[in-house]
Amino acid sequence: MISNNERLVNESLKQISSIYGEDRVLRLHGVVADGRSDDFAYFQPKVPSVYFFMGGSNYEKGIIAQTHSPNFNVDESCIKTGVNLFSSLIVERLNQ
Repeated sequence: MISNNERLVNESLKQISSIYGEDRVLRLHGVVADGRSDDFAYFQPKVPSVYFFMGGSNYEKGIIAQTHSPNFNVDESCIKTGVNLFSSLIVERLNQ
């Protein structure tokens, strides 16, 4: 089971919100909606970490299928957003 490090979650969400705006961050709680698991959970007891979901849908383009579904598609413009977001977290962490 994925178990995020609470301190890192709070720090990460604060950093992301301050850079990109609170309206761009959604904090999720509970079980992954489609019931799958992830190997990431095996690393978390050894290395404090945070598991992120990044949206790839674009309703205007009709791209709305969830991951791991037969009709999955992603709006590739989200890749740039993801790179910017995670790069920002790295830079902020290095500046501490």
